[in-house]
Amino acid sequence: MKHYIIAKFRDRNDTQRLLPEITELFNQTLTLEGVEKVEIHPSNSTRENRYSLMIEMTVTPEGLERYDACEAHKLWKAKYGDLLEGKAIFDCEE
Repeated sequence: MKHYIIAKFRDRNDTQRLLPEITELFNQTLTLEGVEKVEIHPSNSTRENRYSLMIEMTVTPEGLERYDACEAHKLWKAKYGDLLEGKAIFDCEE
């Protein structure tokens, strides 16, 4: 299945500044059984109503459960949650 995290930073400069460390953080989830692929897509738009970043994960249902409980997910929420203006989570079949 696909698991998407779509995030909008309050400060648009945070997208490029934080992209390397966010990529490194989510790449750590590839060690979890059932997390098969992670892709980070920064927005190419400067429009104010656009989101900043999309994290696309390919996971099994069990992998999604492991991700939800892992340290990387906890760190994502703790470190970056207050920097976000908005966030959407979307799951679907491939």
